[in-house]
Amino acid sequence: MTHWAMQPPPRAILAIDTAPFAHSLSLLAAIRALRIGMPQTYVAVAATTGVSELLAAARLADETIDLGVIKPHNGSDGLKRLARLFKRARHREYDLVLDFSPKLDTQVLSRFVMRARTVMPARLPRVIDMLIGGAQRGAGSYEAVLRQIGVELRDERLGIIVPADEHAQFEKLLERSGSRGGEPIVVLYAADAGREGGWPVSAFGETGQRLANAFGARIVALDEPGDEGFTAAIGALLPKSAIRLAAPRALQFAAAMARASLVVTDASGAAQMATDVCTPVIEITENQSARRAASDFHRLVRGPSRGRISTDEVYELACTLIQSSRSAQLFQN
Repeated sequence: MTHWAMQPPPRAILAIDTAPFAHSLSLLAAIRALRIGMPQTYVAVAATTGVSELLAAARLADETIDLGVIKPHNGSDGLKRLARLFKRARHREYDLVLDFSPKLDTQVLSRFVMRARTVMPARLPRVIDMLIGGAQRGAGSYEAVLRQIGVELRDERLGIIVPADEHAQFEKLLERSGSRGGEPIVVLYAADAGREGGWPVSAFGETGQRLANAFGARIVALDEPGDEGFTAAIGALLPKSAIRLAAPRALQFAAAMARASLVVTDASGAAQMATDVCTPVIEITENQSARRAASDFHRLVRGPSRGRISTDEVYELACTLIQSSRSAQLFQN
């Protein structure tokens, strides 16, 4: 039991997560655990556009501060983020700041501007790490922060519930694209199109083309909420029948994941979302990743780097999952 468990709970907490959308989805589970552990505490959350929208939709936060679309290792956004955070956070006095992805700007705000007690994944993060924009962290960092204040993260599921009207709107989008309802829906999502370390946009495009030719699949290229980078980069590489869902709302993003027959992604957070809504998913990752598949319908394709993973390997696994999913559906019917 930590010393926090022996004290009255904070009156107001500001939770800050400056990780990109796909990496910060685990914040949903963390804030849910925080609300359970400290139900009377006012909780404000500053996060990327998509996560802010999901938190607001689930009514997990008393206040959300939209930090916009956050790109990894983009230090030039620090001053803008600091100004936005200060403008929104200055009207309330916070007892505690939870900084899940510490960066130089968030530390300046919490320690020197707000002068609040601050909790981070590591008590003494490396200064160099903060100066270069902070390391991308997994679900373990959220658990580490909560543990320091006596809150347990017992359920790491995202818990996203897609409203019926969002499902209906996505079905209408499929109809407008010419879908007759019988073909597989394949969602392609890249965490940050064209970035070093990601699966190449050309590989996503080739996989989409091959699945469309082999199965008559309807390909959906999906951007993160508020962004258009991936759909702009992949547009010319996809079949004419493909859907490009640029700058979607967060619940549109989730509805596409829930409706898909298969998701292909190089982002662990997106793979977790697909798994949570029972959609088969192929996650493209690196050998050194400790991540494990969550189910038989969550498959990991590993390589020395994402860029060196072949489209043949991903395509063959996609064929297997689509055929398995169709066979199971026939038996259910």
